[in-house]
Amino acid sequence: MSDNMLELYQSLGFEETEVEDGQPVLGIELTPEGAYALLTDAEGLMPKTPNQEIIFAYYTPEDSYLWSASFKNSTVFKNLWTAAATIEDKLTAITNHREANQRF
Repeated sequence: MSDNMLELYQSLGFEETEVEDGQPVLGIELTPEGAYALLTDAEGLMPKTPNQEIIFAYYTPEDSYLWSASFKNSTVFKNLWTAAATIEDKLTAITNHREANQRF
């Protein structure tokens, strides 16, 4: 991941973290109980360029996968994420995007 991509997502509240296989990905804690999301490219890896598809995957505090939504690129995700003020509104915007665009 380029420094610019990491800075972009850090500005949105995400941080670099590792998944079980040791791969670095972007993560964010969403609830006080520990629900979280991971942000990856379509291959499940750290996004490298702003133009590649982005996958937002939501997990329970017990690490169970719940749902995901895909975005054409980082700009589409950033615009949607920054338009909502609270985490609840951000998640609602993502699920609305997912349903409207049939991008699961």
